Amino acid sequence: MKIFATIASSLLLMLVITACGGGSSPTPVAANTTVSGIASKGPIVNGVVKIYSVIDGAKSTLLAQTTTDANGNYTANLGSYVGPIIVEASGSYLDEATGTTKTIPADSPIHAALPLAQGAVNLPVTALTELAYIKTGGDLTASAISTANTLVSDLFKVDIIATSPVAPTTEALKTATQAEKDYTLALAAISQMASTTTGASDTDKLNNALSTMGQGISSTGMTSDTAATVQAALTTFVTTNANNNTGVSDTSTTSLVNIGTLSKSYKLVLQGTSTPGSVTGLQFNISLPAGVTVNVNSLTSAVLASSLALSSNPSSSSLLAAKYSPGSLNIGIVNTSGFSVGDVATLTCNIPAGVSVPEPSAFTVTNLKSIDKLGATVTGATITVN
Repeated sequence: MKIFATIASSLLLMLVITACGGGSSPTPVAANTTVSGIASKGPIVNGVVKIYSVIDGAKSTLLAQTTTDANGNYTANLGSYVGPIIVEASGSYLDEATGTTKTIPADSPIHAALPLAQGAVNLPVTALTELAYIKTGGDLTASAISTANTLVSDLFKVDIIATSPVAPTTEALKTATQAEKDYTLALAAISQMASTTTGASDTDKLNNALSTMGQGISSTGMTSDTAATVQAALTTFVTTNANNNTGVSDTSTTSLVNIGTLSKSYKLVLQGTSTPGSVTGLQFNISLPAGVTVNVNSLTSAVLASSLALSSNPSSSSLLAAKYSPGSLNIGIVNTSGFSVGDVATLTCNIPAGVSVPEPSAFTVTNLKSIDKLGATVTGATITVN
């Protein structure tokens, strides 16, 4: 086992990585439905949150009203309601780009929509959920809500529903996950865009910025002009805006460098081993199709977890590292308990607008090395992309 530990360590060190539809009526049930989240443009402090039911694709009854706390968080009990919901948030917040306190008025709130509220659910209310709300085009059926949320999440490289942004400060971002950091910086970019957008009021500027962005988004992705505008706003915020209190001075270590591309996930599958569990170390190269990219730390060439992750429920004995070079990945995976035949990792790629989503056969796996716990080569193993 000591021999294998040395081999496993060498395998990873070789990579030179420093950081690893339809109408919907409420359904009464016995259990309570609770909705929690953050209202942020940055955090809306002591704001008002209203939650509505959705019936037949339209906003219906007010289910609950509550206030946000000093950090912008809210919680509301919807009782026995189960179904789609619309959340509206209004109140004062500290604007990231201007450093001034602004107000989202009650008659022009920001929105978030969820296709199904049941049990305990998380629902942030942010400029990105407002963008997704806009992209429903007023069709608030469960399928339309889900499609819009997924589209905006794909384009901004963060799950706008499952992830929550944090306060745009150095202290908050120090302990934030990569996804939380990306979400927070994406909202700052929108703030930067709004600060230079025409409008009679702060609300008009935000609405106009989101409307313009929405016009550049379709089911096939984001136009190159719109993506360039968002990227430029993000770069301006982190590099030259004196009100940037995030401690981030460039975006190269985030997934946001690929804003505007659609995401497509592929499974990396181990096959061909005659003795399941005999393989404990894998190293291989994957060639990427033309135009396809992944999220990378530009300083180290390490592939970020948002683009490459171990299969679901990885064991504590598993390690993964990957290094990017133009057009290809060098991947190393170790599992001291032994790999089972099947999925070993998920590769999530960025597909720019105008580029067809590649078939799995467009990826090429080469230079596969597979070893057992003693470092001996295991023959017959293959990695396929599904």
